[in-house]
Amino acid sequence: MRWKKNMDPLDMSKFHDVLIEDEDGSIQPKDEPYFKSRLIAPGTWQVLSDGDYTYVIEGDDELIAIDSGMGAGNIREFCQTLSEKPLYRLLNTHNHFDHTANNFLFDVVYMSPKSYEGRCQAFGGFEGMDIPDDYPVVFLKDGDVINLNGRELEVFNIEEHCSGSLQFLDRKARILFCGDELNGNFFDSRISVEHSFRNVKRWMSFRDSYDLLCAGNGIHDADYVDRYYETLKYILDNHEDEGEEFYAPYEDPRASVGSRDGKPVFARRSPDMQFVADGLKAAGFEKHLELSGGRGCFCFMRKLTPDGIFDRQLEKNGCRVCYYQNRIWDKKEKRNNE
Repeated sequence: MRWKKNMDPLDMSKFHDVLIEDEDGSIQPKDEPYFKSRLIAPGTWQVLSDGDYTYVIEGDDELIAIDSGMGAGNIREFCQTLSEKPLYRLLNTHNHFDHTANNFLFDVVYMSPKSYEGRCQAFGGFEGMDIPDDYPVVFLKDGDVINLNGRELEVFNIEEHCSGSLQFLDRKARILFCGDELNGNFFDSRISVEHSFRNVKRWMSFRDSYDLLCAGNGIHDADYVDRYYETLKYILDNHEDEGEEFYAPYEDPRASVGSRDGKPVFARRSPDMQFVADGLKAAGFEKHLELSGGRGCFCFMRKLTPDGIFDRQLEKNGCRVCYYQNRIWDKKEKRNNE
């Protein structure tokens, strides 16, 4: 499907027999549009649809949105109801589909060059759907500034959760819009702990400029960055063996019922992770699944990567750090040479 301005939203009718439970307990088909907003700071809204949260920021002359989610309906039209100022631009924190599915509804999308190739890589039942992938894109780099007139967003390219990830710092509102990099529940160290520590040190270098983390999964106090810093530092200080191999993982909220009228029910904004459970079983990780009641989750997803198993979790300083024991240092020989 070729892109053009003012396109209709995706046809989600294939999901009519998949149900989603909202925060208030009501249950509706996944193909029915659903939007809920809340003001989190002056001229700043968090919007719930499906997929990760969208954020809307108001400048003197326009609105700009961050991440488009993967929900039914027209999220741009809904966000436009929050202010009379025009909304035509979207920022992507990274290219995972729960942040990018509805990108094509906007006139132009800003992202990292590294995010371009995988921005339409569908999952969660969206595979094979006809989704425009030729919408206008502008590339951002570390150090860029997005000027909304009266409000600036500074661009940081710090990659932890995903290659090409961007964060947007609003010094005026003292908010760091951080996508899935700093989710405030578990820190997913997919690279060496040493590299992760350097990433967190960079977030710490401007820590005096933000009090809130507006993340893909919700809003968190920025003191999580301080806790991640201290916990990673502790691991590097000869404590890498303290992490548990078999641990009760962090799990996103789940629906109060598994099915209704023979139809599966999922919690809104929480993707179906059954494919992770199936993969773990096939790989021989049944003992890990016992700790999650047989359910797949993000904390276990890295175990399915071909280059190592995500084999440790350390809970300390009120946060969880998940890491590979064979990736403590950038170079294995480094620790012995110091």
